Amino acid sequence: MASNGTASLIQITVFCALASFFDVRYGRIPNKLNGAGLISGATVGYACGGPRGLAASIAGALIGIAILFLPFTLRMVGAGDVKFLSAAGAVVGWRMLWPAFLAGAAFGGAIGLLLIALHDRTLSRFCAHLLLIHAGCWRPLDTDSSHAAPMSHGLADIHMPYAVPLSIGLVAAASIHLVR
Repeated sequence: MASNGTASLIQITVFCALASFFDVRYGRIPNKLNGAGLISGATVGYACGGPRGLAASIAGALIGIAILFLPFTLRMVGAGDVKFLSAAGAVVGWRMLWPAFLAGAAFGGAIGLLLIALHDRTLSRFCAHLLLIHAGCWRPLDTDSSHAAPMSHGLADIHMPYAVPLSIGLVAAASIHLVR
């Protein structure tokens, strides 16, 4: 972690809980929260690790942007999600960010499949939607019908606050790191 293990676990847990709350309740993560996460991550990184801790925090923030930059340009995630992962990277540092993101993406995939199943209510529609997703015909943030992906069949109506699964991955990775 970019800083002391216990301090980072508490910091990432509080930050993720707040971001998840705002993402679920309001559909966005406030810039002030992401900014506070970024600054507090760098501050604790420096306080606990000196220049190396600060460098790990900055590297984590930059890698967080890099990880979600392509999905953002493809309109698969929002800008708040990119800023959230950047701030989280400042807290956990560059070494832990990738495994935490992969865990969060796995949780996100599972939650997404559950949301699609709940939306479809029939096995045949569920299978048809999985086929569309596999073929790359679904772009979740295209809610404007003039820009909707071909044959989206209502999948754009499904919204998943991505801060939730990313937070699960981040807190799980920080917890595992602390136990080691």
